Amino acid sequence: MSMNSSRSSESGPLAGVRVVDMTIWMAGSVASMLLADLGADVVKVESASGDPARRHVAPTAGQATKGERAGTSLSFSACNRNKRSIVLDLGQGDDRAILDGLLDAADVFVTNLSGPTLRKLGVGEDDLRSRFPRLIYARAAGLGVKGPRADDLAQDMTGMAYAGMLFTMSPEPGEPFAPPGAMNDVLTGTMLSFGIVSALAQRSKTGEGSTVTGSLLQTALWTQMLLVGSAANTDGASTNGRPRRHPRNAALNQYRANDGKWIAIAAINSQAWPTFIEAAGLEHIRDDTRFATYDQAIANAAELRTVLDGHFATESADYWLDRLRVGGVWCGPVNTIHDVLSDEHVLTEGYLSTLSDGSRTVTMPFSLDGYTVPQKAGPELDADHASILDDWQVNSRR
Repeated sequence: MSMNSSRSSESGPLAGVRVVDMTIWMAGSVASMLLADLGADVVKVESASGDPARRHVAPTAGQATKGERAGTSLSFSACNRNKRSIVLDLGQGDDRAILDGLLDAADVFVTNLSGPTLRKLGVGEDDLRSRFPRLIYARAAGLGVKGPRADDLAQDMTGMAYAGMLFTMSPEPGEPFAPPGAMNDVLTGTMLSFGIVSALAQRSKTGEGSTVTGSLLQTALWTQMLLVGSAANTDGASTNGRPRRHPRNAALNQYRANDGKWIAIAAINSQAWPTFIEAAGLEHIRDDTRFATYDQAIANAAELRTVLDGHFATESADYWLDRLRVGGVWCGPVNTIHDVLSDEHVLTEGYLSTLSDGSRTVTMPFSLDGYTVPQKAGPELDADHASILDDWQVNSRR
């Protein structure tokens, strides 16, 4: 890996690793952000207009109203922390030379641009592999990199749609459902970062770079591992979601307490069934032939759901959760996102953080003992042009 005097002293498992980031929107940006979280020096290469995520406004990712940078797009700030920004016009000779200099000094190149765009810009895998043999070339694609649909444009939701996920997540058979929040983008970037770290470990043994690819489609299939296996290996398996009022298992469901709050319970097999009955104070249903055993409870799930609706409506959510926890039942509150933001447990665990501009976000999906993740907000466009060239010792006239 490359080292540089101005940043090599910083802590972090990936301190000294240099990353050229040519990403837009979310999937690729999340991958490089996680590398930056771990101490890598991530340089985000942008056009003069910047990553389009900088200007994106949507119901679930609008403009920030809190912090020093109110008005900043949350789509951008959510996945570009701890990076530096440089603007390059790749059609201009000097800027192209700068990019080549950055790539020559880099350990990793990360992108989620489409295949045709990468080839047009001259930064496809074939363009870079022979010129930079130690470079890790990492790409988050839409639907893949070699199939007949490899060059199709794809986005978070369309990747899930192709993978069948809009049906498996839907509570209404035959009616697709798209979850909010770019979940597939986030998971794709997270998985790609794991691949990149693996490739760096491999290079430390072989001395050679390699290519790491992932796609929105691949991630959506991976997250449905059990459902894909069920559909592939059984006859007539149901792979769609179910509404709360029509559960397959009434003891794997959600119920409203008498204070209006919801609880989630998960008694998922015959071993858990008697534990749940005792912990929930449901001993009286043991003599009901519809629910005497776990198998009978599954066969009569609709009737049991009605019984449990009435039962859990007699006390508060905290009462039931305390009782079920003591009794050894998997359970928890059904929170809203706003509940989570002030939850004592979430805050104590450090799952949320405040960036340097005052904005709040989630931390990495894991913790490393003794390491504190930097909290630098996403960069202003081209804010680090001069310092990047100096730190990476890149001359525009090569």
